[in-house]
Amino acid sequence: MAGIEFPAELQKRIEETAPVDLVVGVTGAVDVEALRARVTQVQGLLLDGANAQSAKIAVAYAGMTDADPVTVMEDGTLLAMYPIPPGVGVVNLWRDVSNAQRSVLGLAAAWQARACMVMHSDLGAMDRETLRLFAEPVLTGGVDLMMPMYPAGKYDGLINKSMLAPTSRALYGRRVRWPLAADFCAGAKMLGKLAEIPRGPIEIGLLWPSNVVATCGGQINQAATKVRHAAPAEGLDLNEVLRELVGSLFEEAEANAALWQRARVSQPATRYGEPCPPVEDEEPVDPRPMVESFVIASGNLEEVWRLVLPPATVLELKRLARLEPEEFRMPDALWARIVYDFALAHRMRRVSRTHVLGALLPLYLGWVASYVQELAHATPQEADRRVDQLAKVFEEQKPYFVSRWRWPERAV
Repeated sequence: MAGIEFPAELQKRIEETAPVDLVVGVTGAVDVEALRARVTQVQGLLLDGANAQSAKIAVAYAGMTDADPVTVMEDGTLLAMYPIPPGVGVVNLWRDVSNAQRSVLGLAAAWQARACMVMHSDLGAMDRETLRLFAEPVLTGGVDLMMPMYPAGKYDGLINKSMLAPTSRALYGRRVRWPLAADFCAGAKMLGKLAEIPRGPIEIGLLWPSNVVATCGGQINQAATKVRHAAPAEGLDLNEVLRELVGSLFEEAEANAALWQRARVSQPATRYGEPCPPVEDEEPVDPRPMVESFVIASGNLEEVWRLVLPPATVLELKRLARLEPEEFRMPDALWARIVYDFALAHRMRRVSRTHVLGALLPLYLGWVASYVQELAHATPQEADRRVDQLAKVFEEQKPYFVSRWRWPERAV
């Protein structure tokens, strides 16, 4: 593992102005004037009145400059510009986001900060209420990591709901709703660990803050925030998104296998803030095209599926493919085992990782079709409980995954 290196001039200015109480880091380039206009909302974060007046705050954003990389605003806030990490410009895919997040966390570690609030470049979290909600438990309560609980409709974030969150919960033992988040706040003890750059077989993996802190035994809580970040409307291919997000999750499982196999049960994460009103989905989703994709794949991809999945699972998928679209339902236990088996196949490399993740896509669409039909008339609260039920099944199926991971040749 290696940390983030900064230009000599920036490093010098950091040493001259250290330590600071809080670094607020924007993961990417922003409109500087818009950022300056909102930075005053950062001041007065600490609960203690005396400390609030003397708190030293630094706000960092990505950019390039030949001038002083650290300037002091009228209210005493430090405004810093860190180098744009490779690939970061307009932040779209998570690899760019994770690179920027590590730069921000490395900057906070160098600044000897007590806490670091990482936020999306749209500045949706740059307001007093949100910053207080995330930062105060870290600054005054000894929490190691605050993760968000974003408001979401029942059809929002389905890759997260179906794979990222339940797998992370089962493997790492923390009930975190959004393990791959755009906004979070980390304490001083975790800054260096979170800023580390993976080396070796993992190219530059995504940053999973809660998974990292869980493996360190840190305290993780969640903030019920009102912030919603708009997903990029164009230019994103579902297969590419799945490859990047789920592929990274599988890489994490491989890198941390010795740790997650020891986690037996999940721990709840204390919630700060009042839950937001449920988000109503405006339009229904037609599951038939997704069922059709699943059925076509059951014939075209059978050979790959047989290399990845046990015979019993392949037979069950064949049975599902014969159902009428309106009857299509994928049992939770079957889906959990499929995700686990694909994680194992990703590790074993009997099939190229590109083909493994490509073969997972129609199975994911089958899960979505099942979920959409089951919850077509459900309220957001009922959908929320349904997602929690799925996560519990992933926990129940974890012994299956551990067994397959340790003895992959064993017949099932």
